[in-house]
Amino acid sequence: MIILYTFIMFVRKHSTRQADGTITIRLGIARSYRRDNQVCQEQICRLGRLDHLQASGQLDRLIRSLARYSRHRWVMLEEDPADGSRTPR
Repeated sequence: MIILYTFIMFVRKHSTRQADGTITIRLGIARSYRRDNQVCQEQICRLGRLDHLQASGQLDRLIRSLARYSRHRWVMLEEDPADGSRTPR
């Protein structure tokens, strides 16, 4: 008997509304898999609050680190604060 496991991993966004009305967005890594004929999902790890990850640069570092193992070429774009245009880094 051969059992084949296929996992599809993705980033999941979780939004919560605070008491003052602001919305906090947290990111996590989740996986999707099949158990019998049912699709199941589970959270593998929590990455943290989106605003903190962006401000500290951790999100960009994680993306660059993962891109090293990709078989595709990734281009990072840098946004110009003056006009919002994007240019390759």
